Amino acid sequence: MDRANPSRRDFLARAAAGALAFGASPILARRAAASAASAAAPAPFLVVVNLIGGNDGLNTIVPTHLGRYYALRPNLALPATSLPLLSGGFRLHPALTKLKGVWDAGELHVVHKVGYPQGNGSHFTSSDIYSYGARDLETNRRDGRGWLGRFTDAHCASPANPLGAVVVGLGRTPDVNAKAVPPLLLRDPDTLDLLPDPQFAADHALRVAAVQRMLGRGAGEDEVRRVLTTAHSLAADFRPRLAGWRSPAAYPSTHLGQGLRVVSQLLHGSFGTRIFVTGFSGFDTHAGQLVQHAALLEQLDGALGSFRTDLVSKGLWSKCVVVVISEFGRRNGENGSGGTDHGYGNAFLVMGGAVRGARMTGTLTDADLGDESAPFAYDFREIYAHVLERHLGLDAAPVFPEPFQRSGEITLV
Repeated sequence: MDRANPSRRDFLARAAAGALAFGASPILARRAAASAASAAAPAPFLVVVNLIGGNDGLNTIVPTHLGRYYALRPNLALPATSLPLLSGGFRLHPALTKLKGVWDAGELHVVHKVGYPQGNGSHFTSSDIYSYGARDLETNRRDGRGWLGRFTDAHCASPANPLGAVVVGLGRTPDVNAKAVPPLLLRDPDTLDLLPDPQFAADHALRVAAVQRMLGRGAGEDEVRRVLTTAHSLAADFRPRLAGWRSPAAYPSTHLGQGLRVVSQLLHGSFGTRIFVTGFSGFDTHAGQLVQHAALLEQLDGALGSFRTDLVSKGLWSKCVVVVISEFGRRNGENGSGGTDHGYGNAFLVMGGAVRGARMTGTLTDADLGDESAPFAYDFREIYAHVLERHLGLDAAPVFPEPFQRSGEITLV
């Protein structure tokens, strides 16, 4: 090909590559549908917050009534007198002051011993199981789709869901792999733009106008034209839909705080999103856990507290369910480095205006702490499926096609 005189097809192909660099999703080609959706009341939605690395559930929801907890953790056990009481002998980590208020308001539900059958202590394997939403990774890797990708393929192809799922600040993980309608990966809507040619930045506006004229004449192969049309529609439509966003609560400058701020902005834009996924890392606390874990939970508390205040003020909290997950729990006993190693069953937090709160599903006993790790009792997919079916009003079968154990005890909403 003559690079000094590129063809129109080559020009469009290179323009498409630039457009794809900011993560345009084919769903957003439906601008008219998105505009129509913005006029309607927001539908119920789910926010998944991932505590990456394996959060220590025992020092998050603390079983201060169990003598074995103190025997196993002579240096890491938290004193009961300094912790706010939740239910029975379970108390909350002292960094979670705002979440204690959510519990008192009847909007926080704790599920103990969450995991999956035959728990795996590898970060990579366990994270993939959560990403694919399946225990049989070999079969599901052949299919290639993650649980969020199966969700968008099954439930977001209709014009009623122009932007059905968004992942904020986590990059590309297997969760988002889809066949038809992949979720949007987003870091910060303020930086969303068509990428200019760095060698000819001054010509950016002319370049955009030229591509739009060519698209208007039907130029380019179908796939290239579809990608470009999507990208230009998104860039033109995205920021105006976010204009006027305000929050009565200042979001923390932490990674999670800014991620939840973006979720709030997208809710303001009324894109019809049903699932948001965000989170932050640092929870692999093999050493020096006491101080480190307190700082991590303080970040979680501050971000979720601001998010709740913001959504309550806008009348959106009643439509919201937040599920706080982690790929596995930690061992019951502390190690020799002032930390805890990889475990299995874990405590998950579920909160929102739609949640049946101030309740716990399951419990922990001294016998549970007699094992190396807390056992598995509730499959994480049962929590997702319950929220999809009861809160979002959607079929969970296409999202989690692999059979899994349902306890029948999960009643979160």
